Amino acid sequence: MPPMETEAPPPVTPEGAVAEDPPAGSPEASHASLLPGTAVTPVSRTVCLYRPAGTFADSQPLVLLLPWFGARPGALAKYLSLYLGRGWGVLVAESSLGHFLWPRWGLAYAEQLLGLLGEGKALGTQPLLIHAFSIGGYTFAQMMVHLARHPERHAGIGERIRGCVYDSLVAGSLENMAQGVARMTSSSAAVRPLLRGGALLYFRLFRPCTVAHYEAALDAFHRPPLRCPVLVFFCHNDPLSDARTMQQLLGTWRALGLRVQVQEWAVSRHAQHLRLYPQEYARALGAFLQQLGLLPASGLQAKL
Repeated sequence: MPPMETEAPPPVTPEGAVAEDPPAGSPEASHASLLPGTAVTPVSRTVCLYRPAGTFADSQPLVLLLPWFGARPGALAKYLSLYLGRGWGVLVAESSLGHFLWPRWGLAYAEQLLGLLGEGKALGTQPLLIHAFSIGGYTFAQMMVHLARHPERHAGIGERIRGCVYDSLVAGSLENMAQGVARMTSSSAAVRPLLRGGALLYFRLFRPCTVAHYEAALDAFHRPPLRCPVLVFFCHNDPLSDARTMQQLLGTWRALGLRVQVQEWAVSRHAQHLRLYPQEYARALGAFLQQLGLLPASGLQAKL
C-alpha cells in the first residue's frame, strides 16, 4: 500500500488545456508575470504549456522541461526564457516526491506525459528536446522505461526526440537517493540526517516496490532506448550526484555510440549551474542545439 502522506498523480489530459489565464497567485501566473509576452496554458496541476504570444509554428521545437523538486518561478523562468526567446514552446511537467517514493505513481505519470505528446494530439507533431533536472531526470527515466517496454506504442515520440539535456542528475547509491529525499523535504541541517535514515529504512522495507523500480530506471539510463545526442551538466562537489558514477555513465553512453557533450565544474551547486555560470551554460547549450540543427549559427547565448 502506498505511503499515506503522498497523493496519487492527477490525470494529465490534453483536453484540460483550455484555461486562457492561470489563476492569480499560481506558479503559472508568477511565470507569466516574469515572462511578458508569453501565452500560458495550464494542462493539469503539474503540467503547463508556455508559448510565445501570437502565432506559433508547429514546425518549431517543443521542449519538455522536467524541473527539480520545488523549483521557484524566478529560477525556472530563466530556463524558460532560453527557449521562448527562440520562438519555441516549453511544456513544463513538475515531479512530486510521491512520484519517486512510490514509483508506480511515477510510472503512471510518465505514461500520461507520453500520452500528452502522442501522435494525433495537439503536441504530437513537433520536434522534441528533453531538458531534465534532478528528480525530473528520474521522471524521464520512467518515460524511457515505457519507451523500452512498448516501442510500438510510442515509436513516434522516440523518433521526434532530437536530443536530451541532463542537468544535475541524481546518480550513485541508495545513500545518494536518500540524501536527495532529505534535501527535498527539509532545509534543516539537524533534521536531514533523520530524514535520510528514514528514507533508507523505507527503501529497505518496501524494496520490491521501490528499489526494483529504481533499478529499472537506472537500466533505462545505462541502456537507453533512444540514440539521440546528449548534453550533460554536472559538478564534482554535488552530494546528490556522485561524479565517479556520472563519469561511468558517460563512458557507457559513448561506448554505445551516443554523441555526448559535457559541461562540468569542479565547484557548483545542484541545479544552479545556470545561475552560477550563465555564460558557460549558455555556450554549451547553444553549441549542443547547433549540433542538433535546431539553432542557427548566431547561437543561443545572444538571448541571455
